[in-house]
Amino acid sequence: MQKTLIAAVTLHLLAGAAVAGLVDGSGQVVDWGVTPFTQANQANTHADGTWMTIANDYAPINYPGGVGYVPSPGGADGEGFDLEELYIRPGESAIDILLVASSYPSVDAVGSTWYLGDLMLTIDGQAFGVVTSDGYQGLAAGSVYLLDGTGDVTGLQDESRSYRGDTRLVANAYGPNATIPDLAGGFAVAGDIDPGQLLGTATVQTDVFDYGGAEDATNLLMYTFDPAILGLTQAPEEWEVQVAYGCGNDVIRVEGSDSPHVPEPATLAMLLSGAAMTWWARRRTRRG
Repeated sequence: MQKTLIAAVTLHLLAGAAVAGLVDGSGQVVDWGVTPFTQANQANTHADGTWMTIANDYAPINYPGGVGYVPSPGGADGEGFDLEELYIRPGESAIDILLVASSYPSVDAVGSTWYLGDLMLTIDGQAFGVVTSDGYQGLAAGSVYLLDGTGDVTGLQDESRSYRGDTRLVANAYGPNATIPDLAGGFAVAGDIDPGQLLGTATVQTDVFDYGGAEDATNLLMYTFDPAILGLTQAPEEWEVQVAYGCGNDVIRVEGSDSPHVPEPATLAMLLSGAAMTWWARRRTRRG
């Protein structure tokens, strides 16, 4: 990630309180036209101004031994660590991000409390973090921070059943084989981050809906903030959004671009090759 410091911005507070009512009685997400678990799996696709990655019953990483196995929380607890769908609507007046997850903000399993990670954003080359929950690092939920150094984020949780120290290389949908800690990247904004890097607060709305069977008690989270918080005066041209669980048992990412830049032929070939990797090749065995 590029770590160039953007120009100073004026603190622009929205709201920090969680608000229910994201879904209607049928489970459709209000104002999104999205009903979780009804769309085909896809990565970094675009429709009607929204970019999305959908990974229902799948994982973007070929975990050693299969998803949900040692050393991560597994067995009957595996369903508690699924990141199902991720959407972003990058507009001039608001950036909306919708996350469909199996739990929020934490899961108690195998003797530890595992947290849903913060949103890690790269907008037009600059990194930001949006705090999901104040339970892990003690930062206020919804806080938007400028990230300009590796010490501004923490890796996966340092627990005995975490992938934090795993050094095995695994195939994945994000690029060449890599370790799970590398794939998860910055899991959360560091609790000791410089308070001067706080840019503002995003609205965080949450809701829960029973989609049936293993998908009952599915959690939905929507983060909304003004691009002005990030120092932007127009809709961003390129973005990457990623979130992970603290054990490293699931990672989801969506990337998009409205930039007119056309990749060089070699770069385009590499992208096409990456898209053909095993993103949807391994079916996740449900454990819930």
